[in-house]
Amino acid sequence: MQDEPSRAMVWRKALEIAVPLMLAESVDSVLWIVDAYFVGRLGDKALAAVALGGYLGWMMFTLGSMFYMGALVLVSQAVGAGRKDIAKRVAGEALTANLLIAIPLALVAYAASPHLIGILAGGGVTIETQALAVDYFRARLVGLPFAYAGLVLGAVYRGFGVTRPVFTSTIVFAVFNAVLDPILIFGLLGAPALGVAGAGYASSVANMVLAVMLSVLTPRSLGILIAPAVPGAWAIKAARVGAPPLLERIAVVSAHLAYLSVVARCGDVALAAHSIGVRVESLAFLPLFSMGEASASLVGQHIGAGDFKGGERTGWLVSQLSLILGLTVAVILVAASGIVPQVFTDDPTVEGLARVYLIMAALTEPFYAVSETLLMSIRGAGNTLIPTLVNTGSLYALRVPGAMLLPKILGPSLCAIGAWLAMVIDVIGRSVIAVMVYRRLFKRLVRRLL
Repeated sequence: MQDEPSRAMVWRKALEIAVPLMLAESVDSVLWIVDAYFVGRLGDKALAAVALGGYLGWMMFTLGSMFYMGALVLVSQAVGAGRKDIAKRVAGEALTANLLIAIPLALVAYAASPHLIGILAGGGVTIETQALAVDYFRARLVGLPFAYAGLVLGAVYRGFGVTRPVFTSTIVFAVFNAVLDPILIFGLLGAPALGVAGAGYASSVANMVLAVMLSVLTPRSLGILIAPAVPGAWAIKAARVGAPPLLERIAVVSAHLAYLSVVARCGDVALAAHSIGVRVESLAFLPLFSMGEASASLVGQHIGAGDFKGGERTGWLVSQLSLILGLTVAVILVAASGIVPQVFTDDPTVEGLARVYLIMAALTEPFYAVSETLLMSIRGAGNTLIPTLVNTGSLYALRVPGAMLLPKILGPSLCAIGAWLAMVIDVIGRSVIAVMVYRRLFKRLVRRLL
């Protein structure tokens, strides 16, 4: 009989995995803030354009999540079972499959970008802002294949529970982006002045550097060499495991696009404030996501080793640690709300709305911490369908209807605040559901996939 994992042991392992990811994700979030800082020098229309183009870029990025989640779950269970050979094959097949998706997807999105931006803008954003958003989005698409490669490689590192190389690579990624941003946006050192498109091209180059670094570091860090492999049985299994998260991401992106469309209808000022708030919140949001990924890796390794009881306890213990982290970042967000918005805009109206967003977002962080960790634990246990149903159900039952109704109820002067209130209701409701599902159904949801 295997010993139950202790709180101290689980917290230590979770932090060993999550802290580098937190730092990496924080660097990535700082990178978005750097983008906003430089683009903000071009005016509020440019800042709003990056918000529109960035949301579509996020949509394209998340479409690669099928092989990301499939690789993470299969690799973590293979590591727990002591089968590095399976982990290597899963990684190679998933890498090739994701690249085969990325290239045609980028070409189609490039051609359709004016139409997509127009739908997202919904008539509440000026034509000039929409045109700038198209430029930024198309520049981001250049790096999509590299971003997809980086997704799979990052999933493999997470599955192994080895995340320091992810942090190192992200630092290099951030340096490249931060250096290239002012050069390409403003035309420094003899480069052409590309405006908002320059920020998109800087991100594309940085994604290429990140993918190359993650690939080069695998032999030393993981003990395997990850190389593209012809997709076969393991790619199919990874796709099956990752299909529910992919459908979830599509549903989530659609819901968020509908949500953003509501904010956009509140006007350029509201959209600019929303863009600032989201970018700052990401410093709190993404570290909590990293804790969830650590839980998925640890739970998956327990399940791969046949220790189902230890996997369940591990998920609970990591969620406790994540709750503490969520409370901490909530306090930080409230403190930052009075200072940070001033960095991005000189408009007092935009600044005030961004401050309100950050305070409202702070209320959600502890709830998000718990739901993300428990649902990712279920994914690590091999069941990716139930977390998908919980996340999408909450979004479409709470956030989207709330965002459509509350701005009308509160009136034009509180339009954006009504949409943000729907976000708060959604995150709290999702947390309650996640706790209930984990407590009552975990044992029934476990799937050993090897």
